[in-house]
Amino acid sequence: MSSVQTMATQQRMQNRGADLMARLLRAQGVEHVMALTGGAIMESMDALEADEQLKMHIFQTEPGAAWAAMGYARATGNVGVCVVTSGPAATNTITAIADAYRDNVPLLVITGQVPTFARDTDAFQETNITDIAAPTAKKVYYVSTPDELPEMVAEAFRIAKSGRPGPVLIDFTKDAQQAEVDLDAYLSQPTSGSPLTAPLSLNGAEAALDEAVTLLRQAQRPVIIVGYGTVLAGAEQALQDFLEVAPCPVVHTLPGKSALPNSHACQYGMLGMHGFYVANWMVHHADLLISFGSRFDDRITGDMHQFAPDAKRLIHFDIDSGQVDKVLAHRKLGVIGDLRHTLAAFYHRIQPAPLNFVAWHDEIAQIEARYPSTYQRHPEALQAQYVLQSLNEAVRQHVAITGQKVIYTTEVGDHQMWAGQYLDMQPGWQFMTSSGQGAMGSGLPMAIGAQLANPDALVICLAGDGSMRFGEAEMETIWNLGLPVKTLLINNDGYGIVRMWNHRFYGGRETGVVKHGKNWSLLAQSNGFPPDRAERVTESEGLESLLGEAVSHGQPHMIELITPYEECLPIMPPGKTFHDIILE
Repeated sequence: MSSVQTMATQQRMQNRGADLMARLLRAQGVEHVMALTGGAIMESMDALEADEQLKMHIFQTEPGAAWAAMGYARATGNVGVCVVTSGPAATNTITAIADAYRDNVPLLVITGQVPTFARDTDAFQETNITDIAAPTAKKVYYVSTPDELPEMVAEAFRIAKSGRPGPVLIDFTKDAQQAEVDLDAYLSQPTSGSPLTAPLSLNGAEAALDEAVTLLRQAQRPVIIVGYGTVLAGAEQALQDFLEVAPCPVVHTLPGKSALPNSHACQYGMLGMHGFYVANWMVHHADLLISFGSRFDDRITGDMHQFAPDAKRLIHFDIDSGQVDKVLAHRKLGVIGDLRHTLAAFYHRIQPAPLNFVAWHDEIAQIEARYPSTYQRHPEALQAQYVLQSLNEAVRQHVAITGQKVIYTTEVGDHQMWAGQYLDMQPGWQFMTSSGQGAMGSGLPMAIGAQLANPDALVICLAGDGSMRFGEAEMETIWNLGLPVKTLLINNDGYGIVRMWNHRFYGGRETGVVKHGKNWSLLAQSNGFPPDRAERVTESEGLESLLGEAVSHGQPHMIELITPYEECLPIMPPGKTFHDIILE
């Protein structure tokens, strides 16, 4: 028998460090692992493949695997797990790790690494990923022996989920993966991990809550900003309860879109750079601003020195005091704690004497009538905004019959902003987008992770042709896994938002933003989609019917929509104020 034949029939070695890692992941409740193989991670891939209680999903790119793990984490609240090899594979996950840190997503990235004896020798595909990832992760680990794994893995999961959730990286050396271990002995050891912060409660927040109540009772024009922290805390119902006794006008950040249904009487839509006029007007004229889990980033504040100038105080509810201190700290009252607890406590303090702000709502209604939250419809064109409104109606009709949960993911660009403006959200639906990093290529793989987490949900990815160029390889993954993800691709020939900035702020010089000629429906077909599930649409006639059919069947479906280039308005230019908002 030749050596090649001998290698092909070799039995799989068992009871290795890689097998221990698989068992430890399973002990943490992991069911799905997003992965891509390579030389320094092959032992772990072998172990994961052999573990019948873990489902490993193979992606085409490392970023795809990492973003899918984030989609899974956002959909479930559990830690998403991504496994890749060393060197370029490990560095390819950095953008997702950075986004998970900014957007508070519990993520575990396990990277292969060269053997410990080859460390710092410039070995093939050796990269010091722990040093690279450290600034953008909550914690990084280097594993040189399987003895470290039980406590390390237990601690990694606790850190990823505690406080503000975030990413953890474990760099798993080749020799630690290959080392022979006694699984039963390792798994019987108690694990403690490093001590972490005690569970958050109202300890220390009572005085701030009392002051917040006093400020709200004194206010005549309060506005609530709901951010993604409301969703992370699972505080959506607590928010609606609070609005029953204190019906303040509400605006949302882009990632906080699903925190309050569009149909709620207090909901006025998205604020910030691409928020509608009325939402930004409200914030500019508020005499009190209350944030539930928003970080007051620059896309909301613009010129922070002129942000909400009439607000005597900014009340900032957050789980992390460090977030309160980052922006406008001198104006803030921080209420620190888990929003599920602090918002409920705020409600109970207001409940005995409910408030009303009828006059304030009436004034807002007059402004909205003058500056409606809509767009100029051109019936002859297939406009992106019209696509979203048609999608709303198709989904509404479908859900009225099926009761199906809906999860939206977006790529990054003007379609993302239009989604923030026009998509309808109902209770229990989810909205996932890369907001902190604004990473193109994130939305499609996030949809894959969300669909794996919720097999019975209607998962819809909204993409632009510019951003899809960063993640198009995962179309193949969708088809290979047979996932019923629906992808609506707005093709307006390139990078729409940057193109608008070119026109508005750079003298019309279109530098690297226009991209012509790619037929995305044919690309989807080359990745396995049949022609009736990879369509190209150029006109609005029959669109709602097509969308209705697409959302109603249980197969993958990609629809390329040829839309004209159109500026994404309104826009409050970067670093400017409400007075600088551009409406047309």
